[in-house]
Amino acid sequence: METQKRLIDSIKKVCICRGVTAGTIMEAIRSGCSTFEALRRAIGVGTGNCKARRCRHNIEKRLKDHKESLKTETPVG
Repeated sequence: METQKRLIDSIKKVCICRGVTAGTIMEAIRSGCSTFEALRRAIGVGTGNCKARRCRHNIEKRLKDHKESLKTETPVG
């Protein structure tokens, strides 16, 4: 299931103006970008013609979901 989601994310465009995929966004989030502004600087999301009017909500939801998933992970040990 995770492999299928990653495959879909690798081709699904979230920032249409810049052509940034969900996979690229999630990779940047996992690499330490924890805010929309950090993602903007790192991978250029929200810097296209619409100035993030179309993508910001979806990107911020991904950030929130990722942060929540880190809180709910069960520590091993």
